[in-house]
Amino acid sequence: MSDLYAQISESVEALGTALPEDELASLTERLDMGERELEAVADVFAYLAERRRQNKVEMYLKMSRLPLKAPKTFANFDFDRLRGADRAAIEQLPAMANLYARRNLAFIGPEGVGKTHLARAYARECCERGMQSYHVKARELRDKLASSVRSGGGGCVTGTLARANCLAVDEIGRCVSGRECAELLFHIVDRRCEREGPNTTTPASNFGADRWGEFPAGGPTLLCTLDRIFDNATALVARGPSFRGAGLRTYAAGTAPVAARTQPGIPQARQGGQRQGNRRFRRTGDSDLTGIGDSHLTLRRAKIT
Repeated sequence: MSDLYAQISESVEALGTALPEDELASLTERLDMGERELEAVADVFAYLAERRRQNKVEMYLKMSRLPLKAPKTFANFDFDRLRGADRAAIEQLPAMANLYARRNLAFIGPEGVGKTHLARAYARECCERGMQSYHVKARELRDKLASSVRSGGGGCVTGTLARANCLAVDEIGRCVSGRECAELLFHIVDRRCEREGPNTTTPASNFGADRWGEFPAGGPTLLCTLDRIFDNATALVARGPSFRGAGLRTYAAGTAPVAARTQPGIPQARQGGQRQGNRRFRRTGDSDLTGIGDSHLTLRRAKIT
């Protein structure tokens, strides 16, 4: 029954307490429990441990600020569209090697190639494994830092962003921040570099890191922040056409010309043009569009004179 003892001890540990195997064996003997009873106990503790894990994952997902509706995951990312010699490196992302190796992970490339999808999927997988993630767009992060600077509550924001095992910052390079915000961001990144345990900062940008300094007004502090991020990092640079628009449906229809109809009650245009408000229109031709059923709409092409 040693396997059952190990299974129960593992489940009990997942519940936040400890029950060594030797102590469990003594308890089983004292209560005169047989193998069937012990299997039932193991099933109960396994259920409780899994329920606690699921509750923890749900809590971390809510705290992460990741979209919960139509989430971006590795499972719904189309890896088959990837090409190139380094494709295997992207396919290995679900293993979360960078997180456990405490290496930062940057996604760089043009719009629509899947950067945000992969960054969000990485942060979500971190939550699924019972660790904290925090996803934020660069503009939102700038606003949070600026608000903290004004209110003097930088410690709260710094602590939240520094504690997350995975900090995913999207749209780097699309906003401008001041010197004080840049200093607070450096403090956050510095604390993240010094923390123990699985840890990664995951920026996503349309611009290479060599161009990030052109956008935020952070001066030398920003450069120091970038140095800390890329001192120990993996950069995945994507190229190619946009993935977006795969669900777009386009319909086209032609129209046959028909004689223009004059609707009753609408006066004919005067010779030389028709005034409408303060503008003067001159007819230059007619085009007709047949609507649903028997209705007809007459479109007048006109130019303002």
